[in-house]
Amino acid sequence: MDLELLLSLHREGRLFVNPKRIRLLEQIQQQGSISQGARAAGISYKSAWDAVREMNELAGQPVVESEAGGKGGGGARLTPYGGRLLKIYHLLAQIERMAVDALQDEAASLDSLLAVVARFGLQTSARNQFFARVEGLDPSDLSRKVRLRLDGGALLYADITTRSCHRLGLTPGKEVLALVKAPWVAVETAPADDARNRLAGTITEVASGEQFNEITLRLDQGHDIHALRPAQDPLPAPGSRAFACFAPDQVILATLG
Repeated sequence: MDLELLLSLHREGRLFVNPKRIRLLEQIQQQGSISQGARAAGISYKSAWDAVREMNELAGQPVVESEAGGKGGGGARLTPYGGRLLKIYHLLAQIERMAVDALQDEAASLDSLLAVVARFGLQTSARNQFFARVEGLDPSDLSRKVRLRLDGGALLYADITTRSCHRLGLTPGKEVLALVKAPWVAVETAPADDARNRLAGTITEVASGEQFNEITLRLDQGHDIHALRPAQDPLPAPGSRAFACFAPDQVILATLG
């Protein structure tokens, strides 16, 4: 199903911007003239002037500044506010597009904005991504050991600085995205008695390479986690039980606002 997005912003019950006005602003920015911008946007000169006047009035400051004719023929340009208006409109349109994509993807979680942004808008080099909620923040010198509860119930720990905790606004209950790069993950057949994260699962795939082998585990909570091991290491058999192990200081946390 192809849904059409028509984002409009209103103020005081009056239209501020919509796709048609955004096209006009873009063309004014490119052409340096309201008349030429109107022609390029496919609207009349009077409609363009009326739209510019109303946007300037509703914004409480100029969106477009124009100069009277003269030897140079006059012209128009977007103010810094007008340029920011264009950028924020396009950002909002991207968010709307992600929301529509999430609506049509039955595998997408709609429980939070973070889940939607991570699935449809966030690109990282870390293949292992887990949604979790903060359960506790245990102090340790200048850092904090953040205790996280994954979807499915497993515990995960991340060591980050106290300043990073404050910057991310981490508090119990806050949703975060935990990232772990595949080279940081070790695959072991028995859980070692150390301070690392240990997630149990079943090996579902093994891919051989010249320098590294990639191992995929389906964790007991239903998530996949990927690990890279040197090619000379023995390969575990698909279907065997194993543990994905990695240090808390190798967990990167991301969150929204």
